[in-house]
Amino acid sequence: MTSILFIYHLLLAIVSSQSPCDELSLVDRAEWGAQEPIKINNITSKPLSFIVMHHSYSPSSCYDDDSCIERVKDIQSFHQTSQGWDDIGFHFLVGENGKVYEGR
Repeated sequence: MTSILFIYHLLLAIVSSQSPCDELSLVDRAEWGAQEPIKINNITSKPLSFIVMHHSYSPSSCYDDDSCIERVKDIQSFHQTSQGWDDIGFHFLVGENGKVYEGR
């Protein structure tokens, strides 16, 4: 959780310096109803060298909270079911409603 807060504040600082946004809205996994990961790979003992943010063109666009949450759930389902991954493949996803969704 500490790393998520750090990343949130880092993203907030980046967005504030590059745009007129007053605040970055971060939607955590519980808020968007994430499925549990199949397996958790704990990498907290190593410093992270990068994070992955994702903005997808497919499925169709989302412009409100409900449709963006459904889109993030669809992406997680695709990654876990069709791709056989342990969880959603991205650290963060950016919705067209301006919100950032916590991935893995």
